[in-house]
Amino acid sequence: MGDLISAEFRKILTTKLWWALLIPALVMAFLVAWGWSALATDAADSLANDSVFARFRVPIDEISWSVIALTRAINLSSIFPMVFGALAISSELRHRTITTTFLTGPTRAAVLGAKGITYVIWGLIYGVAVALLVSAGTATGATSNYLPEGKQWFLILLAGIIQIVLWTLVGVGVGALIGSTTGSVVILLVYSLIIGPVSELLLAGTDVPNLAGVMLNGSANGLTGSTASALLFDQIQGIVLGAGGSIDAETEDRIETVVRAAAGAPGAFSLWVSGLIFLAWTAALFGAGLARNAKRDIT
Repeated sequence: MGDLISAEFRKILTTKLWWALLIPALVMAFLVAWGWSALATDAADSLANDSVFARFRVPIDEISWSVIALTRAINLSSIFPMVFGALAISSELRHRTITTTFLTGPTRAAVLGAKGITYVIWGLIYGVAVALLVSAGTATGATSNYLPEGKQWFLILLAGIIQIVLWTLVGVGVGALIGSTTGSVVILLVYSLIIGPVSELLLAGTDVPNLAGVMLNGSANGLTGSTASALLFDQIQGIVLGAGGSIDAETEDRIETVVRAAAGAPGAFSLWVSGLIFLAWTAALFGAGLARNAKRDIT
């Protein structure tokens, strides 16, 4: 297995694809995080300095609004490792190198298993790199009082890294299942950038908003969005309780709904539920793709 994984790494590193997708992922991570954190800072400062809002005595500067920038930037940047994964097997099918790959390996199962492990590692590489640039962009665009504490920051980044690893495997599965580089990339991009977000917004406004959280895109965004919304809600609740007030269940639900929508995860479930749903989607698509190629005619 070690030799097969080394062979997969050599294939990847001898092409330009890995850095051709990594560079724009990092640029997007930084710019989106910087833009959203600057926007959140300006909006929060405006509220804090507003004479009418000041009567409510809500300490805006005690809330870590910049977490919205972290989640938004991670969610958008994940399209690049997803595309990277989509080309893992589909490109070999297109160029017919998959025949040599299968014939030189002990079994197809071993070859496909090595590919899976290899792209988990590459998903981690992309995830950590994106997390670093997202952090830099957020810190650059926001003032320090709007930044989360170290532990909270780490939890959001960890959720983002897991999300990126799973998106990479989703890409591998879809690419392997369809068998076409163009087809798999187009389908994934159209879904993740248009169909998924639009349908989530539409479903979030219905009587069953959590249907959005069951979807592939919604559950993925729920990993980061729910982590960020939980942090913001805890801070808001702490401020209210500190002032001698309380938050009933209905108000709590409304606050969490608004915050999750702001974090890019409308209708999402909690962190763990979103993670399990996204993991199930990943396992289904990845498993279907590998199963398809375990029996595919390569002659």
